[in-house]
Amino acid sequence: MGDFRVIQHCQQVLCDRIQEICDGLELNWVGIHKDLDTQPKDDEEATVYCSLYRIDDMDDFGLPAFAVKPYKPGPAAPDPKREDFVQIPARFFYLYFIVFVESSDTDLANALMGAVMNGFHQEPTLLYRPVTYEIDGKFFDSLGRALEVDGHRITVDPDASPQEGAHDKLRMEKISAALVDDLAFGDACLLLKGFERKVRPYLTYRIFTKIDQPLKLVARPGGVRLSLFDTDTGDQA
Repeated sequence: MGDFRVIQHCQQVLCDRIQEICDGLELNWVGIHKDLDTQPKDDEEATVYCSLYRIDDMDDFGLPAFAVKPYKPGPAAPDPKREDFVQIPARFFYLYFIVFVESSDTDLANALMGAVMNGFHQEPTLLYRPVTYEIDGKFFDSLGRALEVDGHRITVDPDASPQEGAHDKLRMEKISAALVDDLAFGDACLLLKGFERKVRPYLTYRIFTKIDQPLKLVARPGGVRLSLFDTDTGDQA
């Protein structure tokens, strides 16, 4: 099973970034909603909606449909002399989000829209979690440390230590948020009215991401050969 949680993680990091932008404006209370069908709360001075409305699959990379050696260094094989990891190439796709503000104060709504645009312009690339490697249903980071999976959350085991022979640096996932003209005004009206939202100025952001596939342990080509000398160290067997 691939890491299907990536879509949820991408939306969460976008909402977290919007929350950081709003916190810098020193407003009384701004709510961040992921779903278009949720109503603003009574104590919210303004409500920012950041909702996924379209997924566009990317199938023109020409990647092989069979497992190959992973291009990202990560955990080490238990017996690196005789075993190696292979992995089906990742599934790449675009995520499209609509962002708009609801508020009884039009000036405040417009100010928030400008702040969001400027915030993503200043930081279009966001780090959001360690790169995960799935092996036999268990998850590890690039240092070979075990990761705890609780539903859709992935956290580092506090008692885990780096694995000998694994990658020496912690690799982090990155996403880039690009402001695009993807949703025509008529389509946006239909979308918003379908969820009983008022038609307001909106932004559309595109996220390029992927679903990584599990690692599979295989024997190195050539099998096991007997020798008087260890081929890696030159020491006598």
